Amino acid sequence: MLLRPLVCTIIGMVGNILLTIGKLIVGVMSHSASLVADGVHSFADLAGDVGVVIALKAGSRPPDRDHPYGHHNYETLGALAASLFLLITGALLGKEAIDNLLEGETSRPGIGALFAAIVSIVVKEAMARYTDIAGRIHNSPALRTNAAHHRSDALSSLAAVVGITGARYGVPFLDNAAALAIAVWIVWMGWGLMKENTDILMETRPDDEFCKRVHQVALSVQGVEAVTFLVVKPRGSIYLADISIAVAPDMSVAKSHELAHAVEDALREDVARIIGATVHVEPHQPPSAGEISG
Repeated sequence: MLLRPLVCTIIGMVGNILLTIGKLIVGVMSHSASLVADGVHSFADLAGDVGVVIALKAGSRPPDRDHPYGHHNYETLGALAASLFLLITGALLGKEAIDNLLEGETSRPGIGALFAAIVSIVVKEAMARYTDIAGRIHNSPALRTNAAHHRSDALSSLAAVVGITGARYGVPFLDNAAALAIAVWIVWMGWGLMKENTDILMETRPDDEFCKRVHQVALSVQGVEAVTFLVVKPRGSIYLADISIAVAPDMSVAKSHELAHAVEDALREDVARIIGATVHVEPHQPPSAGEISG
């Protein structure tokens, strides 16, 4: 029950809400720029959790007349919105940290800030491991991405610990320096997320290993003599395949139809994240001299 995708995501949301509120309040009261930046980072993770919940709900809706390929790109659109938020937030935090460093503004954060940052490291690492286990069990890229976000938040909390400790014990500029480092990390995450999801909307093909796996599974179905065409298109966190197979020239139409369904079923069952395939059937043309059959 606790490892179900929606339950796991909701637990992550509750954790991020508590950490965001706690770090922002303690950061402001303790005069720690790095802990405030870390709190904003947790809020960004919360936005990501909300996006995953929306994706799990909207993406699970069946295809309809206006969306014959389903609603999986809701996840992509949500991720793009989250990435824009990360870019803007990181830029604003970075500007403030740079201004403080240039103007020489420093402070000595209270001990509460150090304690809050340490608690955040422990909690976020636990959340990262828990979410990653659920993601592996359900083969969910959204959960695996969320796990990576939790771990990145743990790392930003570690940077806050370094900055707060330095500012408290003789290196006052380290708190703002840590805030700048966290801001850069937030911008980097936002840029990577934006590029990844823009590629999905542009239907960028997956890596060669994934396409090779699709090709091998289709070719392994008995009766398929060659794969003559293959395009794999992303839809949110899943893929659709458009594939042409070559069969014996004397195969009946009924048998060819059955074979096309067998190929689609094999791809859905044996290739993770393939949820559908359009299979075209054509007569096999034996290779001429010097050619190698596919």
